[in-house]
Amino acid sequence: MKRTIVASIAVFALLVAGCSSSSPTESEEYQALEQDLADANQQLAEATQELVQAETQLAEVASERDVLIADASTGAARSEKSVANAERVATIIDDPDAVGTQEEVLDEMMTMAIPEAVMDDTAFGPVPIRQAWSNTLWGSDATIKTWVRWMCDDGSQAGSLWTWAGESQSGEPFELIGVNLDEFDDEGRVTYSLVDWPYDGTYVRESYASGNTTSD
Repeated sequence: MKRTIVASIAVFALLVAGCSSSSPTESEEYQALEQDLADANQQLAEATQELVQAETQLAEVASERDVLIADASTGAARSEKSVANAERVATIIDDPDAVGTQEEVLDEMMTMAIPEAVMDDTAFGPVPIRQAWSNTLWGSDATIKTWVRWMCDDGSQAGSLWTWAGESQSGEPFELIGVNLDEFDDEGRVTYSLVDWPYDGTYVRESYASGNTTSD
């Protein structure tokens, strides 16, 4: 900008000084100053463009920062709720009779899941989560022993490693290892639950029906 002003003043001074001449604009000095002014204007335009780009980039960075801050805040709040709900569900599964009747137990567990949540079992297929919890707790003479539980830092997912063991439908013993993966919404409620096995689905169903064990 300073260079532009200086060049403009120089051009004006040259015009005033050359008023007595017939064509002051034809002089080499004038043309040189005019070129300097054009160059300065070009540099100013480029600097302005760079400034606009820098401001745009700064705005994008600020927007990304705000999103990260919001996500971190949401994740922290969700994590606290998800952990509390997951721990409560685990406590109920360990001893459902201490909570109340079957309906009371399921009613309480459903406060920790969305109504449309599904438990997707790779061996038995997907079912509504209320029915899945009912089947898990009272569908057989078997119990679940949980060995390891984990939770993502942001509370969006959790999992567990467990053993399902007891009497099969035929009265013979069975024992199966499985994993459970849960997804949570921002309120810490289960939205989807996956049950998976390190066996073929047919083997899991046969074990539950006739007592095949993991050592067979």
